[in-house]
Amino acid sequence: MFIRRSGLSQSDSEDATQEFFIVLLEREWLKQADPKRGSFRAFLLTLLGNFLSNRRRVSQAERRGGGATIISFDAADAERELALIALQGRDPAQAYEAVWAEDLLKTAWDRLAGEQKGAGKESHFESLRAYVTQAPASGDYQRLSEKLGMRRGQVALLIHRLNRRFAELIRTEVAETLADRSELEVELRFLLEASAR
Repeated sequence: MFIRRSGLSQSDSEDATQEFFIVLLEREWLKQADPKRGSFRAFLLTLLGNFLSNRRRVSQAERRGGGATIISFDAADAERELALIALQGRDPAQAYEAVWAEDLLKTAWDRLAGEQKGAGKESHFESLRAYVTQAPASGDYQRLSEKLGMRRGQVALLIHRLNRRFAELIRTEVAETLADRSELEVELRFLLEASAR
């Protein structure tokens, strides 16, 4: 998406994406990541920006594929997402950060749903899932207690536990992206800002 928004056509952006990952792996750029110099996300954006600048300067793209293994992705989905970002007027870096936040939250959500299913609590989870990310409105506790056959206090406790576990899973997902865990709170604040964009 970042590459596509940098002005390349769809086919050129596909080539550039594959070239970037090949160079990233061949030159072992990931070993240069240093948490003292900033977040991993910013590191990747800088690498990608420099790569695209060099690619433009040289202006000598390899022929499509170039003998390398082609990694397939859904170009139609990428184009739809790109069109949406263009409509929203976001710059590529902000769009990348928003997609990162959205994917991270989705991963945490999927883990929570998987845990609930694995514990045999899928039906309760389906009834309470809307209240993991928003507070129940007036009358919701009563409706839920009738639907689930539980006392209101039990419903409130279940919602509280789901909220707490979701927050723990988000913290875990963010922590896994960091080399230095002392930056966790900063990254969590960044995640909230990026997801609000």
